[in-house]
Amino acid sequence: MKSTIVKRILLITALIIFIAGIVFLVLILRTPEPPSKEIEDARKAILEAQKAGADQYALLQFKKAQVSYDSAMYYFRRENEKIFFKRNFDLCTKNAVSSAKNAKEAKKAAIAISRNFKSYLETKIDSLDDFLNHFKDIFIKLPLDTYVFNDYTKGKILLTESKYAFENSNLFSCNKKIDLAFEHISKAYDVAKLLLNNYFRFYPEWMSWADETINYSKSNKTNAIIVDKFSKKAYLYESGVLKFSTDIELGKNWIGFKKFNGDKATPEGKYTIIKKKVDPHTKYYKALLLDYPNIDDKKRFQEARKKGLIPKNKDIGNMIEIHGGGGQGANWTDGCVALKNSDIDKIYNMISEGTPVTIVGSLLSLSEILNNNVL
Repeated sequence: MKSTIVKRILLITALIIFIAGIVFLVLILRTPEPPSKEIEDARKAILEAQKAGADQYALLQFKKAQVSYDSAMYYFRRENEKIFFKRNFDLCTKNAVSSAKNAKEAKKAAIAISRNFKSYLETKIDSLDDFLNHFKDIFIKLPLDTYVFNDYTKGKILLTESKYAFENSNLFSCNKKIDLAFEHISKAYDVAKLLLNNYFRFYPEWMSWADETINYSKSNKTNAIIVDKFSKKAYLYESGVLKFSTDIELGKNWIGFKKFNGDKATPEGKYTIIKKKVDPHTKYYKALLLDYPNIDDKKRFQEARKKGLIPKNKDIGNMIEIHGGGGQGANWTDGCVALKNSDIDKIYNMISEGTPVTIVGSLLSLSEILNNNVL
């Protein structure tokens, strides 16, 4: 009898081990192979491009190859830190392929450019124009420091001067001015991108807030508002369904959390409308008062004060509203969210006190934003 039980236990154990082995084997077989070949091809292509003089004659294209290669290696390392069956090398592969492609194009351009200097300069001017437009499309409306805008402006002026030199056949002067313009614009770009990289560390939290707000609207069959600061949009949901969207304007220093009264920053977090106001109780036509500061805001304020990051004469502030008076084409408020009067009318009539309002930095990831405006 005992022998039979032992045999059954052994049989069951063996079966469990067998099944576990099968599952493990399936996971291994389904684990994607790292794009080693694509990365190596990109590395070799960059070296070949450099030997052809691409770092001199096709600098912008060569830089694109290097940036894509760095991105590929970043995603490669990131995925390798994950458990093997959760890895996804799609972004690594995409950037490695893009790097190899750009490097090959840079090599080809360098060879052609070395034979035709004028054609080379035309290419550089066009590429720098694209670079300048890329900066303008993504970064120009950010609350950047003055020295960043100064670099951008100097680069823009030098680009204009290089075009004038080219038209007058002063090709060496043109080349020098293009390089100087690129140097200034690149400095501005690097600082601006670093700012966004730091800012978008909170992206997972923003998405969590937005999902919670939409689910709350759906579950409770009520209205809710989501404010997307980066896209300058506000979205009104009814029972979890998007019903209305509108353009908005924010505080001048809108990136990041609001720190203290007078910093002209629009807060981020999950809030509630505590009062609806109309003229003469508001100077902005109509207004929806939020319960700022909430618990998280107060905690953040106290921690920053302990670290000496907030002036002693500053308090946390209040009176953050969604209000009318918008449509000015710039971020001008003291931290509130401004809508056109016609749009505040629509939202005002659809919501009530107690309506949740969630303010996030962005509903799009930084990679989505940058990929929509490729260098």
